[in-house]
Amino acid sequence: MFVTVASFLDPLEARIVHGRLLAEGIEAYLADEHQAINDWYMRQALGGVKVRVRHDQADEARVLVARLVEGAMALDAEDGGEPVPAQPDSWSQRAAFLGLFALGLPLPWRRRRPETP
Repeated sequence: MFVTVASFLDPLEARIVHGRLLAEGIEAYLADEHQAINDWYMRQALGGVKVRVRHDQADEARVLVARLVEGAMALDAEDGGEPVPAQPDSWSQRAAFLGLFALGLPLPWRRRRPETP
């Protein structure tokens, strides 16, 4: 039996996490990936692309996904600065998708940037 350990609106992000799980020896697959690519305007309604793993590997996969989202496996920045961790979907991104879906209007969004000292 497979369970969902993560969901992403961007199919590319889901594919990256899927590849990392496979590299760690965790059996995983992506649900609704093709639907999210073909019907991109329905991604929010579908719940995004779901990363699913075997039930007995779910805890290990959740820990790995949490580390990926935190940026624990990010490459070092080329300029010697701190790497920028991945950010979850912001409220403005969700509002933009809602505006596109409900009103048919493309709205811009911005991602939050970590504060620099």
